Amino acid sequence: MKDQFADPDDDDSCDVNSTPTMKNDELEKYLRMNIEDVYKQPNSLPFWRDHQNKFPGLALLARRLFSIPVTSAGVERQFSSAGLTISQRRSSLDPDTVNDVLFVRSVQTLLQSKLDYFSK
Repeated sequence: MKDQFADPDDDDSCDVNSTPTMKNDELEKYLRMNIEDVYKQPNSLPFWRDHQNKFPGLALLARRLFSIPVTSAGVERQFSSAGLTISQRRSSLDPDTVNDVLFVRSVQTLLQSKLDYFSK
């Protein structure tokens, strides 16, 4: 049985029926492995690409884990918007009201960007 959450465009869907023993064996093989210096670098994805046949489960986990973008831009934008919304005049706003205002602004910005994209 194939992983129901696997991306059809990825060639890394794995068999969800693999036994815990198989997974433990794969982990044990990895832990015993002498990793070459060429792979001891900040970006570990080349290692997992080169060893995906030997460690299919661990390679899949590594790709999913290390492909999460590391950025705080979205959070910083939300704090900036919150700072513009909560001013001296509006300091007594209920937190739920502030969340609603920020949500509506986010949706409005998203819709405007979609309209701009399709009007080109």
